[in-house]
Amino acid sequence: MTRFRLKEALARSGAPYLHRFRIAWERLTERERRLVHLLVTLLAGLALWTGVDSLFWDPYMAKRDEIEALKAEMLKVEGLSQEIQSTRALINAQTQRLGREERGFSLIAYLEEEADHAHIREQVTRMTPRNLPSEGAYRIGMVSMRIDSVDLPRAVFFLARLERSPHFIRITRLSMKRRFNDHSKLDLQIDVEAVQPA
Repeated sequence: MTRFRLKEALARSGAPYLHRFRIAWERLTERERRLVHLLVTLLAGLALWTGVDSLFWDPYMAKRDEIEALKAEMLKVEGLSQEIQSTRALINAQTQRLGREERGFSLIAYLEEEADHAHIREQVTRMTPRNLPSEGAYRIGMVSMRIDSVDLPRAVFFLARLERSPHFIRITRLSMKRRFNDHSKLDLQIDVEAVQPA
């Protein structure tokens, strides 16, 4: 079938519908025709908006959401990077500090010196040294101390000095008991560890 015949067949098949439409259109008043024009314009505008929305707006919004998600991920990565850098700087500082640690450092001598500062040397009744398993290039020494009949302010002063020590020491165990014969005094059991270069 040629193009001309196809057009002719379509015109013939659509002619009754066009004829009915023309009759219906002619029966309408001028006001009704204006309303039909307005309705057709609104439908055409709606169809155009839907087409633009589906072709351009939806992909634009999807891309915008994707960009926002990428920005959020980049902020997270930046935060993690800063955290890693600060942790690395802290590790480097601690490593340098450990490298400067005196190889002849004696934990027992240091604890005796701090007990002198706190004026509790006479109350120290036991100091037992022990070496713990080494961790890489560093060794860990431990001293168990017993301090009898010490008042609370001096005990707190002594412990605070240990916590603020420039050396790599830490209190790993602490127990306090009130003395039966003098409730204003305490008996302390303390384990102190020190990290030193091997």
